[in-house]
Amino acid sequence: MARFAGIIPYLVTPLDAEGRIEAGVMATLCDDLIAAGVHGLTPLGSTGEFAYLDEAQKRESVAAVVAAAAGRVPVLRASPRRRSAARWRRRRPAGRRGRTASC
Repeated sequence: MARFAGIIPYLVTPLDAEGRIEAGVMATLCDDLIAAGVHGLTPLGSTGEFAYLDEAQKRESVAAVVAAAAGRVPVLRASPRRRSAARWRRRRPAGRRGRTASC
């Protein structure tokens, strides 16, 4: 099992007025954080908005972070769920979508 250490912040999810993920804003955020020295990135963390995103928005948000990170740092997709079965279903495909892990 991989071990992670250092600064791995939860990211906010930038949305436009219609609720679409703003991939450009997400890329700028990721670039700025990586330049500042973070050791990884965590989309869909407990910053609050994840509860209001549909599954497509969640996938799009994670894909935008994976693309922006471009292998420079690990991407650990958060799986904030109250129910264990739902959490484990979300964790399984981590490596198949370019993420390092799910947490």
